[in-house]
Amino acid sequence: MSGPERPPASGDLLPPLVLRCRPLPRYLWLFAALYFLLSGTVFLARGLESSEGGGLHVSRGLIGLIVGMCAAYYSARDCVARLVLDDHGFRLEGPLGGTAVSWGEVVDWRRRPPTGGPAPNILVRYGSSRRRLFVPLIYEESHALEVGLRQGGFPKY
Repeated sequence: MSGPERPPASGDLLPPLVLRCRPLPRYLWLFAALYFLLSGTVFLARGLESSEGGGLHVSRGLIGLIVGMCAAYYSARDCVARLVLDDHGFRLEGPLGGTAVSWGEVVDWRRRPPTGGPAPNILVRYGSSRRRLFVPLIYEESHALEVGLRQGGFPKY
């Protein structure tokens, strides 16, 4: 060990637990966003340059662009974000901003859907105004959030 030893203090806080998105959901959603944005643009360009049957291509292009924008928003909000758990609470940090919730602010929480399913997430109600936060369970070791919510603090195993 290099450097002077630090004396143990009773009030030391645990280092934060940083959970990143699993690779499969991250790449799947990023690929879906890119695919739908590009195919929507191609259909829209085809529909605008041809006079016959252009309405069908334009509508397909608009639908593709809308689906691509939704997938890009989800990717930026959740797949590129990280979930940080510490002694004070948890926070979801990403390029679109972050949301911090202290353990004491949690009013209610539940897993949706309760038995798993294709897209499990946790709905957390927090604060005096009972704001809602959806946390998808796409993060590595995301069960730590459930354990922490059950225990009312940083998860202890």
